[in-house]
Amino acid sequence: MNDEPRLPPRRELPPEVRARLRGRVEAGMSARHRGRVVAASAAVVLLAAGAVIGVQVARSQLVETPAAAPPDATTRTLDRCWNAVRAAGKTGQVPDRSEWVNASITAQGDDVVAAFTAGGKPVFCETTSTTVTMSDPNAEPSYAAGSRTALLLYTSTGVAAGVADPTWPRIMLSMPDGLGVSESDVAKDTRQFTSFTLTNPATTRLWAQRLDEYKPEQSGRGKAEPSGQGEPEQPGEGTPEQPGRGAERVIWPRAELPAPPAPLLSLIDRAGDRTSPAGRALGECLAGLAEPPADRDGYQPGVLVEDGPYRVVLGRTAQHAVACTTEPDPANPAGKIHRLHTDTFVGQSIPVRRLAVPGLGKDGAKIAFVGIVPPSGASMIADFSLGQPSDVPVANGTFGMWLPEGAKPVSPDDGTTWLLALDGERLPLFNGFVPLK
Repeated sequence: MNDEPRLPPRRELPPEVRARLRGRVEAGMSARHRGRVVAASAAVVLLAAGAVIGVQVARSQLVETPAAAPPDATTRTLDRCWNAVRAAGKTGQVPDRSEWVNASITAQGDDVVAAFTAGGKPVFCETTSTTVTMSDPNAEPSYAAGSRTALLLYTSTGVAAGVADPTWPRIMLSMPDGLGVSESDVAKDTRQFTSFTLTNPATTRLWAQRLDEYKPEQSGRGKAEPSGQGEPEQPGEGTPEQPGRGAERVIWPRAELPAPPAPLLSLIDRAGDRTSPAGRALGECLAGLAEPPADRDGYQPGVLVEDGPYRVVLGRTAQHAVACTTEPDPANPAGKIHRLHTDTFVGQSIPVRRLAVPGLGKDGAKIAFVGIVPPSGASMIADFSLGQPSDVPVANGTFGMWLPEGAKPVSPDDGTTWLLALDGERLPLFNGFVPLK
């Protein structure tokens, strides 16, 4: 997946499309949100015209660290991590579970990260619906130049976790070109931080920067905090700026973060569902491949799209998504052909992305409109220029349906259609354009 997304070009919607979208959103608003109907529907039309919200573009809208989970969830997560240590045969390399203290967790969907200390050493453990990945408490960190800030874990899901310099109240992580991807608080007692960066460690080198809290004064004039002088615990000399009336903040220099040590373990501890209709379909399709993926047991099923012998089922891990297709074998009436399509995303939209799957059947006429949504996605509508927006099934961070007959792009110039993805509270997660085919 591309870690250098671009905003889709701003465009004006045709009047008839605006009317359809406004009517559909107003009709679908729940009673508790009905007071926001006018503003919300207006926002939908505005956003559909090219603006994006929230997590759609991680680099322009910083990803804040989610709130900590309740204590019972923390205990369950740590127990699962300890069981993974035992399963990997590495109990001799980690302090006993009784020594895991100062724990807190953050979560984004089913991606949960526990930060704790074991024998006084900082450790991170990431769990997903099927996997556990844990940092090595005995590995020596590599610090960013002029600081005591280092990554201890950077996973394929985009989780970046580590320790910050003792002088840093908060931390910003950014791309090499300076565009920020996340801001995170730093634990005062352990100096640990966790960020969901939505980046790929195989292709991305992150940079770190100290962030100070705004401290507006009653007089309306800001006061810059003392800048460091380049000592190890004062990483760099800051430059004051005026971010807004009544506040002044020091802008600290950025430093490139060296790659973290290798994790202590990364394993599949919970096999994906294979009992639900979608789970069975995914299992059958993956098993029928000439070369099944080595991590096939780790995929959780998403949306299942089927019509007689034709089937497309989506699977997700925390790292990526796949589409597994099944269709009759024209050379063998009793046989089936299974194909796997992995991360073949098209378009530039984030976090909703269209997965390119070749059409099935004669001349590829059966086209599956499938892709990914945020894990909290609960519903979706799309405009296929059919007079009314269409409901698109959503399940486990995926969406999918057969493209309706007569479907046409909303924007013929670039072949895109409009989508609105909502969470369980019917609040927008994504509002923008993806390729129709």
